[in-house]
Amino acid sequence: MGKERRRFKRFDAYMSVKCALPSQESAKSYTVGLTKDLSRDGICVSSSQSIPHGSVLNIEIDIPDDPRPICTTGKVMWARNGSAEEGIDHGIRFMNIDPIDKFRVLDYAYNHWLETKVNDYADPEQIAELS
Repeated sequence: MGKERRRFKRFDAYMSVKCALPSQESAKSYTVGLTKDLSRDGICVSSSQSIPHGSVLNIEIDIPDDPRPICTTGKVMWARNGSAEEGIDHGIRFMNIDPIDKFRVLDYAYNHWLETKVNDYADPEQIAELS
């Protein structure tokens, strides 16, 4: 097993994402995907279409129950085949993300993670250990 290179915790977070190469954006040639997880540095997006390694993308992330999408740019750092249902996973590092937008998306992911973890515990005494 390889050395873990991640600097920040990843949170399971499922949000709709549109990605486009800047040259294709005017043609509305978007790749639509679903985030699998998110960290302070980037996201993992699962899509049916392959995005070339090293591509710089314009990204639009839709946070559930939030009318304003997050618009940012990112660079594809890696890609690998997922299951037949999931398609291709892409690791995308954020390049330019507004600090307020970063807070919004991380807040959603953290709260989703916290709700999931809290619901995993049958004993309320164990919930205090999360703090």
